[in-house]
Formats: sequence, structure tokens, C-alpha cells
Amino acid sequence: MAVFPNTWVLVADGARARIFERTSLSGPLTQLSDFTNPQGRLREGELTSDRPGVSHSSKGHRTGHPMNAEHSAGSAASNEFVRELVAELKAGLDARKFERVVLVMPPVFLGQLRSHLDHRLEKVVAASVNRDLTRESAETILDRLPQLQNLA
Repeated sequence: MAVFPNTWVLVADGARARIFERTSLSGPLTQLSDFTNPQGRLREGELTSDRPGVSHSSKGHRTGHPMNAEHSAGSAASNEFVRELVAELKAGLDARKFERVVLVMPPVFLGQLRSHLDHRLEKVVAASVNRDLTRESAETILDRLPQLQNLA
């Protein structure tokens, strides 16, 4: 009989993330951590107080051109949240707390998170699920993730 690898399940969106653990094929999901990103629920206008600045021509013309920010405040807050989650996964992997991780999040956030994973973390991603289950109970999450049954 195959041994079930200790598995973490990261369920996240831009505003909340929860890490669960599953240690056996028939075992429950146990919540280990709960992270929040208050800026994740705010609209861009609520994150910044000003509009982009205006650039004036060096020739003294009075017409200005709006400046575009390279990164919006919302994406900066989202990237910081992603870095926090990746750091938590790295710490867990370094401490050998899990052997596999399942990522469960909406596609855009999943793409952001995956772009921050290093080679070691990429190797332990057992599945990626494009769903927002952040508000669901551990039992519901387990029911909606048949991928967890195939990790043994």
C-alpha cells in the first residue's frame, strides 16, 4: 500500500488565503493558517488618493499628458500578498512539513502566485485548481477536490 504524502492545500484569492493539511487518504483537511490581505477587496481608487500626475512638455506648452503608473497600487498589494504566501510555502517545505501542495485559486491569482514559485516549489505542486473556495468549509473544499484522492 502506498503511503499518502503529507499534503498542503493552499486555498486563496487576492484578499484571503488559507493553508490546510491532509496527512492521510481518508483524513480530513485541517486548517493550519489563515492570511488576509485587506487591500485585496478594495478598488484601485480606494488604494490611492491621487490621480496620476501630469507631464508637461519641455518646450513650455501648457497642455499636459497624464502619466501612467508602471504598477498600480492594487497590483503592488497583490504582489506583496503573493510574496507572503510563497514565503510561507518555502518555510513549510524547508521544515519538511509537506511533500506536496495543491493550489486552489481563481486563474488570475493562480498565475500571479505561480510566477513567484521557485524551482523547488514548482516540483512539489501536485495540482492546480482554478476555483475560488476561500469562503468554503474544510469539508466542502475536500468534497470539491477529487485531485486529493489521486496523490497516494
